[in-house]
Amino acid sequence: MNTFLPTALTLAIATTLATTAVATETLPVVSVTADFREVEALKSATSISIIDAQTIARRDAKHIEQILNTAPNVNFSSGASRGRFPQIRGIGERSQFKDPLDSSIGMTIDGIDYSGLGLASVLFDTEQVEILRGPQGTQYGSSAMAGAINIRSNQPSAEFGGVISAGFGNYGSYHTGLALYGAPTENTMGRLSLFKNSSDGFIKNSYLQKDNTNNIDEQILKAQLQWHLSDQFSLGLVAHYINADNGYNAFALDNSRNIPADNPGHDRQETTAISLKSHWSGHSVFELEVTLSSEYSNLEYGFDWDWSNPIDSTANSSYAYNGIENNHRDRDGAALDVRFISKPGSEVFGGADWVFGLYAAKRDVSLSYSDSYEDDWVGGPWLSTFSSDFDTQREATYGQLNWPLGASFALSTGLRLERYDNRYRDSVGVNTKQQDNLWGGNITLSYEGFDNSLLYATIARGYKIGGVNGQAVGKVIETPSTPAPIADFLLARANFDAETLINYELGLKGSYLNNSLDFAITAFYMDRNQMQANAWVLFPPSEWKSYIDNVKTGHNAGVEVETRWQATETLTLFATLGLLDTELGQLIVKDVDTDALLNQSGRDQAHAPRYQYNVGMNIALSETLSYSVEVDVKIASTFPIVTMINPMVMNCLI
Repeated sequence: MNTFLPTALTLAIATTLATTAVATETLPVVSVTADFREVEALKSATSISIIDAQTIARRDAKHIEQILNTAPNVNFSSGASRGRFPQIRGIGERSQFKDPLDSSIGMTIDGIDYSGLGLASVLFDTEQVEILRGPQGTQYGSSAMAGAINIRSNQPSAEFGGVISAGFGNYGSYHTGLALYGAPTENTMGRLSLFKNSSDGFIKNSYLQKDNTNNIDEQILKAQLQWHLSDQFSLGLVAHYINADNGYNAFALDNSRNIPADNPGHDRQETTAISLKSHWSGHSVFELEVTLSSEYSNLEYGFDWDWSNPIDSTANSSYAYNGIENNHRDRDGAALDVRFISKPGSEVFGGADWVFGLYAAKRDVSLSYSDSYEDDWVGGPWLSTFSSDFDTQREATYGQLNWPLGASFALSTGLRLERYDNRYRDSVGVNTKQQDNLWGGNITLSYEGFDNSLLYATIARGYKIGGVNGQAVGKVIETPSTPAPIADFLLARANFDAETLINYELGLKGSYLNNSLDFAITAFYMDRNQMQANAWVLFPPSEWKSYIDNVKTGHNAGVEVETRWQATETLTLFATLGLLDTELGQLIVKDVDTDALLNQSGRDQAHAPRYQYNVGMNIALSETLSYSVEVDVKIASTFPIVTMINPMVMNCLI
């Protein structure tokens, strides 16, 4: 499989150097909407991937997990039925159980913060997905220490129209979608979309004689209204309703597609979210944007943690066992963002345009947890219940300045000052508060002296708030017999500290061959401080609890390449490549069985593929029919860990 790597490199280099080729078509201009001002992607001095509606259709993607592999150094972890936890450049969460969790990767859908709610990322009626790699501290703050994902739905139109989508396949798969848009009044535009996606999944359950215990059942309703009340004032309303009731039966003890669990799990989310955004341009110096948003989610995640049944467990072990875990969360959040954006002619400090903003957010998450089990070793049946409440408040001030330095150079600086207040309490007796002041930002120098090219260098600082190890500390409190070394070790880590990182980045991007070839390459180095790393501790005789510790240092470094070439009027070639090197800093752990100290310093970070690429082509057979073939590969060390091949996809647009 390693022979694919030179192929991807060769394609990237060849498409860059083929200066004598002549294309009959040009690639469309793509704009970034995730920044303070809308700007062309090839003129944005940041490492960003734009996944447009054509790419989504080409891959027949229903959910964001089906397109993330097209972006270099972007990975994801399911944690349940879907890719809920994205990682960028090797940084990001991989799962969540009892403890509260803050995101390393920010995610917004139509301006609403969905960080940590990846199940909501259904892609029907989506205009484009923007993946920003590297810290986005100035605009997004703590939730985007390693990057951000911005999903933008198709916008309302002044013309009336609609889109109907329907499809079906094997494994009981089908989907239906409807989008309607138009202008009910002279000053009002709207758009309404509904979508349902259903599948039995690939897993069979021989014990229950079912083939749908890992099913997909997702529904989404999106509504948008835009009022242009005057030449200077407009309002935009966005409302979402998401209802997912998916199965979770995905781990086979024999690595097969038959998982005979007697209590298959589930992955559910019901979300209601609304956003109201106003835009006023009546002042001579600035434009004013005010966004108020609210999100409420009911989340439930449960699984059969033995992934088996009493008959099989007895046959394959010296004792029978059976266990079920369920996590039920209610999440309620609200945010206010007030932003002042300079107008032409109101520059400051020698010609800099500017942005200044104030931000406040509050989120409350309550957990109801249960764990029931029985086995021949411990006995039972046993039922363990647990509940917790985690409240966090954040206030921030941010700003950005952009200077043109002559005809070719430009300098951009951004800064965000943020304060957070966390409060955690649970049914075991853990009660803790945490406060801190954090800051992030960037300095970027760019140069456009080359034809159709942008060269930039960036130093950016990102950060992520601290938290609490309620699960492990709670176990110490409720188990007085915990050995003193373990108890002292965990009680000293009741809270873990905030993490910060410095990202050094150099990039080149541009449009070549009469705008038929887009090419971008980025090299980066991230220096991590007080890195938050997940670890486990054994409570004798056989119970493991996770906790998060701060590792003093760590680094993430790599290269990212993206290229797209409209070779002929009907043929498009595309490729991306991500190279990644990650390393833990100083980390010494104790072997609980031998008391020996184990040096884990210098290990690779988890879930961070060393090589990753996507390569393919698309042939337009007619205005409504196309043929595509592409391959996605991720490689850890010297062997492929994930290979996705999409050899024959026919897209028919009606």
